[in-house]
Amino acid sequence: MIEQHQPKTRRWVRRWWQAAFALLLTATVVISAAPEASANALYLLTDGITMVVTGAERVDDSRILLAGAAGAETDVVLESGKKVTIRHDEIEQYATSRSGERVSALLQREGVSVGPLEMVRVDLSGDDITLEIAADFTYYETVSEEAAYQTVQKADYTLAKGETRVERAGANGHQDVTYEVVYADGMLVSRQAVSVAASNAVDEIVRVGTLVKEAREGDTIDSVITNDDGSGYLLLASGDALHFTGTMEVRCTAYTAGVAGVGTRTYTGTEVHVGVVAVDKSVIPLGTTMFITSSDGRYTYGMAHAEDTGVRGKSVDLYMNSRAECKQFGLRSGIVYFLDQ
Repeated sequence: MIEQHQPKTRRWVRRWWQAAFALLLTATVVISAAPEASANALYLLTDGITMVVTGAERVDDSRILLAGAAGAETDVVLESGKKVTIRHDEIEQYATSRSGERVSALLQREGVSVGPLEMVRVDLSGDDITLEIAADFTYYETVSEEAAYQTVQKADYTLAKGETRVERAGANGHQDVTYEVVYADGMLVSRQAVSVAASNAVDEIVRVGTLVKEAREGDTIDSVITNDDGSGYLLLASGDALHFTGTMEVRCTAYTAGVAGVGTRTYTGTEVHVGVVAVDKSVIPLGTTMFITSSDGRYTYGMAHAEDTGVRGKSVDLYMNSRAECKQFGLRSGIVYFLDQ
């Protein structure tokens, strides 16, 4: 048998590498065992094979931040074959993620040590992965949160006051909320919303009735809605509404008790008071309920009831408390709105 001998030079190099590896490995063990020292990573080339000796430890999940996470998240499993950029102490290094590998395992494999006050911020938003290690962070994250629907009330003058009716049911949705997140010395300092996008929740619409039988004292007309048949609604300044069946343009005068032989009792036997109106009962039947204003809208007599007589034709005589008020009112053209009885 013929014995094959390796060249002396190659054997010498191999022995040199083995000796160097043993020495460096011993040095690494000593450094790792020292109470105040730790080794990050040691790379040795032996016959073309890269060997890594690392002193980095696994990072606790609570110190790993996921950019864009809605709440506390644990370490994530990285997608295989992703390019990873690691930034730490103003130094960048690069790696490629492996199948089923977690962030802490990748850092351990790359020999990156994370200090006790440091955090690891993981950004998975791009095509590549970025790992940033620092004690202080200020960043912004946008998360989708559930948004409850709002109830919108809509005044409805066709419904009796106090009555409600759901026009459209509400439905919850979601909205994007952007938070400013601040960490200092590895501790969360604040996380507060800085902007809220419009939600896709569907508001519930509830119609609330405003229709009344009698207007409040001193209430005035804000607007008038008239139907094709002459009926309509008076929308009052208070928010209430009155329904009228028709209108009439009239001549308005005023009277009071104790003047020109006027007593304190009406034709129908009621006591005279503001709101009592004298009419021609052949034109406006006794007992009719009305709301009266001047034609120009500057004067509002308000609620009125046909309880007295003494005028002719399309005229109304409005009872007032004093002669002075009657004189000030004088003679005016007015509009009578006939209300539901």
